[in-house]
Amino acid sequence: MPNVGCLTEGLASLRAAWRVPGVGVTVVHGDEAAVLVDGIRDASTGTPLTPRTLFPLGSLTKSLIAAFTAQLVEQGLTDWETRQLIDVLPHGAPRDGYTLTQLLTHSSGMPSYDMLLAGCADTTPGDAARRRLPHLVTVRAPGGKRHSYSDLAYLLTCHIAEEATGRPWHGLIGNFLSELGARDPRAEQDDDLVHGHRLDDAGEFTDSGPPRLHGLSAVLSGLWASPEDMTALLRFHLSGHGVRHRLLGEQALEHLRTPRTAAPSASANHPAHVVAEGYGHGWLAGRYRRARILVHSSSVGAVRGMTVVVPERRLAVNVFCNIGVRHSPGRAHCCFRCAVAFSLIDALSGRETGMADRLPARKPERMAGTTPGRRVDSCFLTELMGTYHHPGFGRVRLAPSMNGGGTVFIFGPVVGEVHRDPNGVLYTMCPVAPGPIAITPAGSDRLAVRMERSVPAFEFIRVVE
Repeated sequence: MPNVGCLTEGLASLRAAWRVPGVGVTVVHGDEAAVLVDGIRDASTGTPLTPRTLFPLGSLTKSLIAAFTAQLVEQGLTDWETRQLIDVLPHGAPRDGYTLTQLLTHSSGMPSYDMLLAGCADTTPGDAARRRLPHLVTVRAPGGKRHSYSDLAYLLTCHIAEEATGRPWHGLIGNFLSELGARDPRAEQDDDLVHGHRLDDAGEFTDSGPPRLHGLSAVLSGLWASPEDMTALLRFHLSGHGVRHRLLGEQALEHLRTPRTAAPSASANHPAHVVAEGYGHGWLAGRYRRARILVHSSSVGAVRGMTVVVPERRLAVNVFCNIGVRHSPGRAHCCFRCAVAFSLIDALSGRETGMADRLPARKPERMAGTTPGRRVDSCFLTELMGTYHHPGFGRVRLAPSMNGGGTVFIFGPVVGEVHRDPNGVLYTMCPVAPGPIAITPAGSDRLAVRMERSVPAFEFIRVVE
């Protein structure tokens, strides 16, 4: 492995150019490993980021869910192609259920429903499936060439694991982490949690505190990992080995890595010069400079992560950072985490890093776009103020904002200021939402809330308090 000091120096240069508060990187190359950190954990105190600072895994958990499922298949407790879940199906789903392949390769046809489940207080995947799915609608038949990226599909996979083993998911994933040689931070009292940050209008960092795991993030895992912890996870993704013995055979690893569903050719998850070949089980599979790679990224609040695995070179890199920034539109497919990950892959592959191509073309932008439209005065919504209930998704509230004059939409831990577009449509933008949340009055006692563009609106009925 090249000199760690040189790699750290390059990392510091990228972090400064992108104006990122802190970054933690884990590299495994053959039998060697290194953890690189630079910057601060939180801007409010200036506390430095350390190799043991915990970051939320978020969607990086998907590759672990797929790997654990492969273990169950190897043990004969389930299989990839038998249709399951006939007891908890959304409207429009096939009557005989879904296969694990459909769920794990984003070919189930189900939308993600991230935002809709954000305010739910379920504790297990089974609870979420039984309480929420009867109210959901799937908009596309399973299979076919089009992908339908869905966190919900992974929640259902966890439910299948619970049914197959008779054990709760949190216990299963905790034991799996132990076998990998990674700690389970849920069992520890740890104050070294990363803080998310955002750029304010003056270009300064605003500390938003540790990201809150909610909805699917909490139900699926609630997992946190430090750059140091990621060493064990990267070794496993490369070899299938845990701390004491092999956990997955080569055939199972290859099954997970094989693309089965078409993926978008361009995505914020990978730079433009990565050729995407499709979704495998828990991974986006593709080619980078002719080498096969596996990529997955995560976003929890204002914290980002990315894992890139290059199996043929026995090389894997994970990047955590505590702000969401991207290139200007001219380089929209290369965000900061991509810049770091692929610079390291180039360096460790003996190539020029192309550092100029990894720098922001202009001032780095926030991942979430600015909200157009003007703020809605609370007087305008006086008649709508109050609490509304949906039998599957709990309560939402419209309330005056704390600073006065505005209105906020509240759904569990999600809070967003209400705006009105030029056509009079009410909406809000929340940090965890994939897009605007439309809020439509439906009479004096009902509120139609559409939380994702690909799904219908859900009616919440006013609660008399």
